[in-house]
Amino acid sequence: MIQLLTYIWSFWCYLVLTIIFIICAPIGIFISFFSTSIFSIYTFYLAKLILLLIGVRVKVYGDFPIKNNNPYIYVANHSSYLDPVLNCYLINKKYKYLAKSEVLDWPLFGSLVKKHLVAVKREKKESRSNSMTSMKKNILNGYSIVIYPEGGWKDENSNHPYDIKANELLNQFRNGSFRLAISTNTDIVPVSMINAKNIHSSDTMLFKPGKVIIHIHNPINVEKYSDDEEGINDLNNKCYSVIYKDLLNYENRK
Repeated sequence: MIQLLTYIWSFWCYLVLTIIFIICAPIGIFISFFSTSIFSIYTFYLAKLILLLIGVRVKVYGDFPIKNNNPYIYVANHSSYLDPVLNCYLINKKYKYLAKSEVLDWPLFGSLVKKHLVAVKREKKESRSNSMTSMKKNILNGYSIVIYPEGGWKDENSNHPYDIKANELLNQFRNGSFRLAISTNTDIVPVSMINAKNIHSSDTMLFKPGKVIIHIHNPINVEKYSDDEEGINDLNNKCYSVIYKDLLNYENRK
């Protein structure tokens, strides 16, 4: 019976998402050509509507520096396709995502997000370098950057370039986010996304109503970290530890 209700609820969620996307995506594309700030506000309220209609309650702990206009690098764990919607709900300022380049090929959606993400082919060194340059320019122009640093790449000639272990609580972070932070002197805000995977799993693609807990941690000042590999690794470990402990505490309380 529970499984049947899950399928019915998932059908409702996909129906809602399809209708909202068909109606709102063209409006968003139009807005994106004129104002990044208005587009961010638009996606903020759109995310609130989506979460309401698909039965997702969000509990946020900590609100700094979401209300601050300075650019930050938001580093978050990533366990669900719901995560980008949650970030739209959290951040209504100027920001851009670092996202895989394949997103731009998605019909309509690619056009909607094109101006608001930095695309990267993670398995190609040149693409990673270009995306780093682009993110630096965006930070200088006042944009915050949202990055999900888990996973990575092995070899661009490999049939399986990504090395992600889905059963781990939190995969190791790649160093790019932290190299970017130190080179631009931009503070990092760790963000813990808790329970999103149980609401919408990328394994089953099914939805369940429920609560997502988000912890916006205090910014990590990067000034004391050197720009060599040791400093970058130290910053990586610091950020990883903050998010991992949060996820582990939740798991232990379940």
